[in-house]
Amino acid sequence: MPFSTRWAHRFHRLRWKLTFFYLLTTLLVLIALELLGGLLLLFGLTTSPMTGFAFQVGTVAQNIGANFLGPFANRAALSEALNEWRHDSGIEFQGFVVVIDPTGQVLAAAGDHPPTPGTHLSSHIPASVQRLLREAFTHDPSTVTNQTTSSWQSNGTIYLVAPVVSEHHIRGALLVEAHQVQVFSSTFWKSAPMLLPYISSSLLFFFVGTGAVGLAFGMVTARSLIRRIRRILASAEVWGQGDFSAFVEDTSADELGQLAQRLNRMAQEFHDLLHTRQELATLQERNRLARELHDSVKQHVFALSIWIRNTKTLIGHDEKAAQAQLAEAEQAIRQTQQELTALIRALRPMALTGHDLSQGLQEYGQSWQKQTGIRVAFEVNGKREIAPAIEEAFFRIAQEALANVARHSRAHLVTLQLDIGPEMRLTISDNGCGFDVRRVDRPGVGLASMRERMDALHGHIEIHSQPGRGTSITVRCAQPPEYEPNDMVTKESR
Repeated sequence: MPFSTRWAHRFHRLRWKLTFFYLLTTLLVLIALELLGGLLLLFGLTTSPMTGFAFQVGTVAQNIGANFLGPFANRAALSEALNEWRHDSGIEFQGFVVVIDPTGQVLAAAGDHPPTPGTHLSSHIPASVQRLLREAFTHDPSTVTNQTTSSWQSNGTIYLVAPVVSEHHIRGALLVEAHQVQVFSSTFWKSAPMLLPYISSSLLFFFVGTGAVGLAFGMVTARSLIRRIRRILASAEVWGQGDFSAFVEDTSADELGQLAQRLNRMAQEFHDLLHTRQELATLQERNRLARELHDSVKQHVFALSIWIRNTKTLIGHDEKAAQAQLAEAEQAIRQTQQELTALIRALRPMALTGHDLSQGLQEYGQSWQKQTGIRVAFEVNGKREIAPAIEEAFFRIAQEALANVARHSRAHLVTLQLDIGPEMRLTISDNGCGFDVRRVDRPGVGLASMRERMDALHGHIEIHSQPGRGTSITVRCAQPPEYEPNDMVTKESR
């Protein structure tokens, strides 16, 4: 089987279906939560002017770091970047934007009445803002993000300060002085591209991390579930062989555990039903024997007692009449013997009386061949003492199988093969019309009787048949340990 086909077949199993279902569900839920969190963040930036404003200032501070070459700044590029941001930010305000170096000198400025580049800013801002600027230069460059923005507000004027990092050094600080701030609806969509890199990286982290967690959780959960389902299947396989003494070992209280408990109850009910059926069959057999004895043997014995009594009265008076009565009594005795013989055969096959199983099967096969005209071939392998229970069960199964051949198969040849050993095996096969085993909705009484006999011996029965190819029935069971094998093995065929 090709490698790709083997993997495709594996993914069709319930375990892998459940695993990938858990994985996919976990990823979809977490991606949805991540997107929802991003949308809430954008909405928060839009509805909270201070938060959105501070986020944009931090982002601009990170972007303009590219205009520094070591300690040197491209002042024209800085001024152009500040003007573009002021125009495209989506937030209108009165005030100015400046970039200063660590000494407090203005490198670039934009806005309403901004400080002149090259001058010191200390004279234009409050002392609290100067403190924020000094703190901006003390940050660890590796920890600076677009959210590392400080703010201070006084009398309607907002001051925002963000450090400017270039080549792992803080080269300056971005300061915004704003009042009369207005946020427009377009700010939401203009902020989205700035958040996209962070949302993407976060999604990637969630995809890898939660994917691994979801896969592990799915495999563990599916493995436990499949193990429990396999226990149910194993018990169902035993039930299918007619043994309802096996139960599903699952004591959990969930739906699968409840199913197992209901199946166990069903198996117990089947077991009790079979036991009741066996007891009923025994009772019916006893009743049948009682009827047979009453209707045949008892009547003959009653008639015999009358003839003997009449004979006693005739002796010495009418010898001919007495002999006639004795002849009638003799005939009644013979009929009684025949009736008893028939009943005994129903209890213990007469063919096995004084014979072993192989001899009994051979003689019965020859007799059946004469009655039906169907040729019988008999083969026996091995020789040893056989348990009486096995002899009787195998003989009765052979009788039932041959009866089915005569009734249904239209066969010309039947083969009986008996293998004698530690494991006894009997195979009855014919070359008749056969049948489709899968389409047999319910086995007949004969097949059911065969199964019951083998179940009683803890044996097995196998039935193989196809339309037009005949039928083969094989029964096998182990000999009891007390029946030791001998070393003599023979093989004879007729």
